[in-house]
Amino acid sequence: MTGMPTDALPGAPEPLEDEASYGTRVEEVFIEERGTPFFLLPKDWQLIQAWREGGIPAETVIRAVREAFEKRRARGDASKISSLSYCANPVEVLWEMERRGLVGAHVARPAPERSPFDGAPKLRELAEALGEAEAAAPAAGEAPAAGEAIRAAREAVEALDPADDLESLEEALAKTEKALVKKLEKTLGEAEKESLDRAVEEEAGDVSTLTKETQRRIHSAIRRRAVRRRFGLSPLTLLGD
Repeated sequence: MTGMPTDALPGAPEPLEDEASYGTRVEEVFIEERGTPFFLLPKDWQLIQAWREGGIPAETVIRAVREAFEKRRARGDASKISSLSYCANPVEVLWEMERRGLVGAHVARPAPERSPFDGAPKLRELAEALGEAEAAAPAAGEAPAAGEAIRAAREAVEALDPADDLESLEEALAKTEKALVKKLEKTLGEAEKESLDRAVEEEAGDVSTLTKETQRRIHSAIRRRAVRRRFGLSPLTLLGD
């Protein structure tokens, strides 16, 4: 017996979003809501991977993360969240409600009103910090390559327009930091590079269950932090105090 096709039920499986896009979107909203520089831990990426493979849309995860932080702020809780797992239950609850049709799935909700963003003070602070690191580089025996790399980064930060939106500024700062770290790593000796490799592997731990892309992102984030620490540099970001 045949009949007319029926509409898909709420929560019906959809094609999986590209892994890199899915992970990046979730990562960015978590960092934005957290309000301070942060890189996700291996267990966080495992959680993102499970959400994606379980068919939970990135939009659902993003809404749940934002709502979890909004409720937390409403309670006056100012402590910092150290892992995305804080949002695991809110994600599961929201997804189950969407599947049951108890809330509107895939419907954009108005973002909470935020104070106008002013990037000028933080950009000045970042440029000044780079200037101090630039002055310290020769004393550490890294001249001229390290000092030149840090100076180029400082000039790039000083050239940014503080009137740009936060997303654009963060993207520009991330590119500047990536280029800076790459140049600084080239100034290290072979022994120090080998030590860096070992430190990254040890801090990352066993990530063999994660995809190659996720492993790359974890190692890259840890490596950037290690190189910054080696040269006494803070993250190039407007987030946080």
